[in-house]
Amino acid sequence: MIESLGESQLPRIPPQTRVLNDSEAALVWMLAWSGDAKHVIAAKLGTMPGKVAGILAESTHVGSKDHATKLMLPKQD
Repeated sequence: MIESLGESQLPRIPPQTRVLNDSEAALVWMLAWSGDAKHVIAAKLGTMPGKVAGILAESTHVGSKDHATKLMLPKQD
C-alpha cells in the first residue's frame, strides 16, 4: 500500500543544466539547420531550451552563427 504524504511536500529538485561553450553554440546552429527543434537540441546538449533559443536569437554567443557557417563550408586548398 502506498502511504499518503499528507500535508508534506516533496523537496524541489532544481533542473541541472550545462553552460554551453562557443563550439557547442556553433553546433546548436548546425542542429537547427538540420531541422532539430529547440527542445530536441537542448536535450541532446543537456541544457534548457531557453539557452538554445538565446543562441538562435543571437542574444548570447554572438558570432556562433558565423562560426557554424564556416564549419559547414568545404575547405578550400
